[in-house]
Amino acid sequence: MSGRGRAWGWVAALRSGATTPWLDWPEDGSGEGEALGAELPGAQQLALLRRLNLHAAAAGRTVPAATAERVLAAGVSGRGRSELALVGVEESPDRFGPRPVDPDALGDDELLRVASALIADDIAVTAALPEPEPTLVEKVRAVRRPWVRSFVVVGMPWRADAVRAELTAQGHRPGGRRPTAYLLADDLETVLVQAWTARSFDQGGASWRGFVRANAGAGHLPPRADLARMARSAAYKYGAERVRVVLDDRLLAEELGVTRLGGPPRLGAHAVDLVRRVGEPLGLLVASEDRPRLLRNTLGERLDGLGGPSPTLPPRWDGWLSTQAERTRHELAAARYPVLGDLDRLLPRPLGSEPVAPVDAQVLALALGLLLDPVTVPKEEA
Repeated sequence: MSGRGRAWGWVAALRSGATTPWLDWPEDGSGEGEALGAELPGAQQLALLRRLNLHAAAAGRTVPAATAERVLAAGVSGRGRSELALVGVEESPDRFGPRPVDPDALGDDELLRVASALIADDIAVTAALPEPEPTLVEKVRAVRRPWVRSFVVVGMPWRADAVRAELTAQGHRPGGRRPTAYLLADDLETVLVQAWTARSFDQGGASWRGFVRANAGAGHLPPRADLARMARSAAYKYGAERVRVVLDDRLLAEELGVTRLGGPPRLGAHAVDLVRRVGEPLGLLVASEDRPRLLRNTLGERLDGLGGPSPTLPPRWDGWLSTQAERTRHELAAARYPVLGDLDRLLPRPLGSEPVAPVDAQVLALALGLLLDPVTVPKEEA
């Protein structure tokens, strides 16, 4: 029996929707097949296709042939091992490089490296699509009304961007002469989560635990979460008397005369981690300045409401979080900025029973859904 023939037989079965593990594939010659290419696909790609077949079967669906081909031909992104060979095909003691592996023994992180590259390819395709022309109503709303009070929205970047967009849609375009600067704030753990989310969309980078460890270990807040620093910057630019700290959305909506402030997509820990992973290979396909917008317009919309709860800080950093929150509250109070709400809201909320962090298996489940229903397909059709 040929090891390669057996492997090609398994590849053909996976292309047709099979879910049989490699080590359970027949060794008596009944599972052999003809070569479908010059080289066998890598173990990561084969493992990902089997998992995708399982995901589709659980939903009563099958993986389209074109999608199966894409998975088998995909590259591997990110840091880690290069493409791995299938165990039991060529057992040569003189073989160089990583040892052949059983695909089912690979961790979810290895499969995510392949899935992230494929999702990035799909997002890059959307970059070539023309931007929809604004409607007449949108054009009218985009014009700043002279009777609307002058204001700008600063603070937590992930949320501030969404609030600006919603206010503009309601005919309240930020700007004007001598504007009031509204600094959006929240309890410091939420601010940190939003800082990591904004970073994941803008530049990728560290995992949630790595992000927290790097900043807490250094004893300071990241710039995107340092509310006192943001307030000082706004005071320097607009004047301290024009800075308002916002801790109650209802009060800000009333002050601006709008019905709602809106907000960004609600992405759970697993969803943000997937965005972070996809951003790395996407950065090789599109201009860096386009990456955040493309991720927001695709994964931001598709993953809204998915990915579980927001991450929480590991218990070991509780003391650091409390210290930073007290410091932030003290500095904002000492600067005597007017506050919409209560500065005590900056302090950490009661701790939950279990810390929350991204889990590779849950991140992979989201990625499989995006491979089965790509972002190139409108959300309502997915």
